Amino acid sequence: MQPSILMIEDDLAVSTLTRDLFQREGFLVQTADTGAKGWDLFQKGAFDLLVLDLGLPDVEGMDFCARVKADPAKGKVPVFILTARGSSEDIVRGLEAGAEDYLSKPFNEREFLARVRAILRRHSSMTAAKDEIQSGRVKLSPTSHEVWCQDKPILLTLREFDILRIFLENPGKALSREEIVRLAWGPATAIVPKVVDVHVGHLRAKLGAEGKRVETVPQVGYKWIAPKK
Repeated sequence: MQPSILMIEDDLAVSTLTRDLFQREGFLVQTADTGAKGWDLFQKGAFDLLVLDLGLPDVEGMDFCARVKADPAKGKVPVFILTARGSSEDIVRGLEAGAEDYLSKPFNEREFLARVRAILRRHSSMTAAKDEIQSGRVKLSPTSHEVWCQDKPILLTLREFDILRIFLENPGKALSREEIVRLAWGPATAIVPKVVDVHVGHLRAKLGAEGKRVETVPQVGYKWIAPKK
């Protein structure tokens, strides 16, 4: 399967250059020129790598990186910082924020691609065994975007899929409606938290008997009840 990369970079020349490099390597690429657009794409897509500039017009890149790594649903996606800031202090801050690698501009194209391939190899080996998430008789594949319940495939909308994945990756954790909205729609969304109730209702219905694993937590939200081992 072709690696999928998200590039968040406001400099059109750099964005075009890296996109062309990736496409020549056979990688799938999506680009964004602001943090808001990048976050929206990041939450909606399934990426193997995020290449991030620090000098974005609407958000501090270090903060964006830290937000990505703190995301319980997608925080394992590796971040490669590609920026004009090349001081030792910036490099340390970037790595401490959770970046997998850091390269300053201008950069050598061969070195850049070699580092990207190395990250993708490491990430692939780490996630190969976790291509599917299972709890009880519910199984979800982030890669193929498929869900099975009681060994039968079920069709979910994008939001239902995202919410189910959030539940499966956080078994037993009480999740507020606001937190589910933030994880499934992004922090800048205007979605009303009560909308979560509608999606959860549809999700429960589609899961049948397994839908009972989505437990309502009074005055909080919901949590996924995993089967006892």
